[in-house]
Amino acid sequence: MKKHFLNICLLFAFSISYSQNETTFLQKDKSEFKVSFADHFETLKIKNTKTKQVQIIKNLEASITGKQSNLEVNDFNFDGFTDFASFHTDDGMGVYTIYEIFIFNPKTKQFERLNFPAGFSPKCDMFCDVKIDKIKKTLTSNCRGGARNHTDVWKYNKNKKLILSKTQSY
Repeated sequence: MKKHFLNICLLFAFSISYSQNETTFLQKDKSEFKVSFADHFETLKIKNTKTKQVQIIKNLEASITGKQSNLEVNDFNFDGFTDFASFHTDDGMGVYTIYEIFIFNPKTKQFERLNFPAGFSPKCDMFCDVKIDKIKKTLTSNCRGGARNHTDVWKYNKNKKLILSKTQSY
C-alpha cells in the first residue's frame, strides 16, 4: 500500500511540474507576469499585469513532431529576480529535454533570451536537461552525442556574464 501511495504521489508531482503551458509569477519588485504560449508553442506572450505591457517573443525552439512545450519558473542567473524557461523533449527518442531560458532585465522590465556567449565551446549545442545548483550558482546542461554523454557547467562571472566553467564527456 505504501509503495502504491508513493507511486501515485510521484506521478501527481511529475504531471504538475511537466504540464504547465501558462504560468503567472511575481517579481521581487511586486510586479506580476503572466506567460503563455501562442502559435503552436512558437511564440511567447508575456504580460506585465501591473503596467499592462505585453512582450512577444517569437521563433521559439518548438518540437517539429508536435511535442508539447512547457514552462519552468526559476532564478536562472541567481540575481534574485524570477526568470523562466520554455522546454520540450527532443524530437528524436525523447531522451533529453531542450531548454530556452529567458532572463528578466530589471532595468527594461523585459525578458531576454539566454544565449551561449561567444568564445566558448560547449559539448552540448543547446541547453539540455538543465539542473540548477543554487549553492554553487551553476547551471548544468547534459546531452548525448553518439555513444557519449556530455556535461557543460555554466556560471556567471563577477560581471554577471555567463561563462563555461567546465565541460566533460564520458
